[in-house]
Amino acid sequence: MWTDVRPSPEMPQLFERGGDLISFAGGLPDLDLLPLKELSEQFARLTRIGGRIALQYSTPHVAKALVPAITDLMAREGGSTGAANLVPTAGSQMGLLALGLGLASPGETVLCQTPAYPGAATAFRTAGLRLHGAPEDAEGLDPRGLRETVARLRADGQQVRMLYCNPTFQNPTGATLSVERRHQLADTARELGLLIVEDNPYGLLGFDGTTVPVLQGIDPENVVYLGTFSKVFAPGLRCGWIAAPEPVAERLRRTTEVMALSPSAFAQAALAAFHARGGWDSLIDAYRERYRERCGLMADALEAELGTGGPWRWQRPEGGFYLWLRHEGGADTGRFAHAAAERGVSFVPGSHFGLDGECGDRLRLCFSNVPRKRIPEGVARLAAALRGAEAGTRTAAGADLDADPGRRAA
Repeated sequence: MWTDVRPSPEMPQLFERGGDLISFAGGLPDLDLLPLKELSEQFARLTRIGGRIALQYSTPHVAKALVPAITDLMAREGGSTGAANLVPTAGSQMGLLALGLGLASPGETVLCQTPAYPGAATAFRTAGLRLHGAPEDAEGLDPRGLRETVARLRADGQQVRMLYCNPTFQNPTGATLSVERRHQLADTARELGLLIVEDNPYGLLGFDGTTVPVLQGIDPENVVYLGTFSKVFAPGLRCGWIAAPEPVAERLRRTTEVMALSPSAFAQAALAAFHARGGWDSLIDAYRERYRERCGLMADALEAELGTGGPWRWQRPEGGFYLWLRHEGGADTGRFAHAAAERGVSFVPGSHFGLDGECGDRLRLCFSNVPRKRIPEGVARLAAALRGAEAGTRTAAGADLDADPGRRAA
């Protein structure tokens, strides 16, 4: 029944607050680095010379002129693909829904790396799929635990088809799966008959310029890869791709054609023109440096404001957009979000990344789109809000004990 579809968790009304709000919430790229003057000239030329094609309907195939851009970007992380393997999307979110609709049947189970990007859970649930957390250990996704989990679910009668993961600079944790563990995971998934769905928006944004081999490059016949131009160019063009084995790609083209008829010919042509002019290296390098600096500013400010001996724990990521904080006392960060908003700063509570509301003692901070001068100020506001909310929680707990002598005695 359509009423069984679980809606996406509703964020606090933080994005509606104007004025002086410092937002560490939305995972937005910093578009100040885009060469807008050059792009405006390219777009004008594209419209003037090829407008009748670029503004027309297109086919459910990646435009021939854009294929070199995709193969170039994927090759930087050890991926390998060709035109026959590519399916155009309006970004990874469309790709996730297409996978759920085109490669599985309602009621089947997807294993998800958790905490997980909320849009993935919403897409799979919209397609009628069940979600189950993939087992992890201190090194990330656990191949041995994966065997045990799949065996148990299948013994219970569940059809387990896919494993969804975001193994490089993961959203929300910022963690990256080691090369050794990637090979183990690829081998185990193939052994179990699990198709791996690899979501990779941040892989090229390592702060030191190095990359980690993508799972798609390790086992291209058993990995469906989701790529996007949103984080290395601009999300407003709504352009991404799926790289998959040819039979899977053909099936997904039929699904995306039903979903959107055709991709944006203009967006593909614009990105192809940018690639032809050799724009990627300087832009990606600029993004890496910008995000490295902002991540360092945020981590340093957190250490100064929250200290390293208190209840909050975090690790500095080596790339991507996010810092992931955990409260050792199990505090409800959803309640803290409202206190933070009152002080003019926002973040995403951890429960939004749990498949069933878990991770409530954690929170995600995004540093990518915050002006560098405002990061220390925002962290100071955040720390004050967290300390105030913690004090209020302790006061309320004490009042509950005073009101219930039996609990106090226990």
